[in-house]
Amino acid sequence: MNSFGFLRETAALAKAAGIDKDTGLHRTGLEDYLKIIFPEVNDWIHDKALGEVNGTKYKSRPDYRSEKLKLIIEFDGLQHYTKPDIIEKDYRLTEVYTNLGYKVVRIPYFIQLTNKAVKTLFGVDITDKLFDEKFPSLGINSLNTPAYLCPAGLKRMAEEFKRFPEQYKTNIEFLNSQNDPYKTGINFLKKEYGQ
Repeated sequence: MNSFGFLRETAALAKAAGIDKDTGLHRTGLEDYLKIIFPEVNDWIHDKALGEVNGTKYKSRPDYRSEKLKLIIEFDGLQHYTKPDIIEKDYRLTEVYTNLGYKVVRIPYFIQLTNKAVKTLFGVDITDKLFDEKFPSLGINSLNTPAYLCPAGLKRMAEEFKRFPEQYKTNIEFLNSQNDPYKTGINFLKKEYGQ
C-alpha cells in the first residue's frame, strides 16, 4: 500500500481525521509531503503571522511559509469553497503575499498530491510514488461534494480542476457511480467545468 494518503494541513490533523469514509484510505499531513518535495528545505514556518515586512505589520498566518524559497503554501479546506467571505479573503491574501515577493501555492482540498499535481503546483519532479490518483477525493459520505458548495466555491472548484484533468476524471467517475445527483452535485460541477 502507498504510504501517502489524503492531504491534511498537518500530521496531527491527518491523524485526528482518521480514515476516509468513502475510500477507506488514511490521511497524510502536508509537512510529510514537503519533506519529499523539498528535501533540502528546513525553514518551514507553520501558522505564524508574517509580522512586520517593509515597515508594515501583517497579522495573516499562512499555513506554511519558507523564507529560503520565498514560498507560501495554503491548504484550502472545504470552508474555502462553502463561504464567500473566505473565498474573497483567499484572493485578497494571495495578492498581498505576491506583492510581498512570495510565490503562493494554494492546494484545494479535493486535489491530492500525486506526482503530476506536485509538478503542476511546484514545478518539481518526484521519483518516489506519491498519492495514487486512482483514488477519488470527493464523496457523499464525506459531505465534501459540489452539492455542498456555494456558487463561488463551485466556480472556483471547476476552474481549479482544469489544471488537474486526471483528478477531475477520477472524481467525476466516482461521483457518478454513487448514483445520487442531489448529494453529489455532479451536474453542477460538470456544467461549471463546461462538460
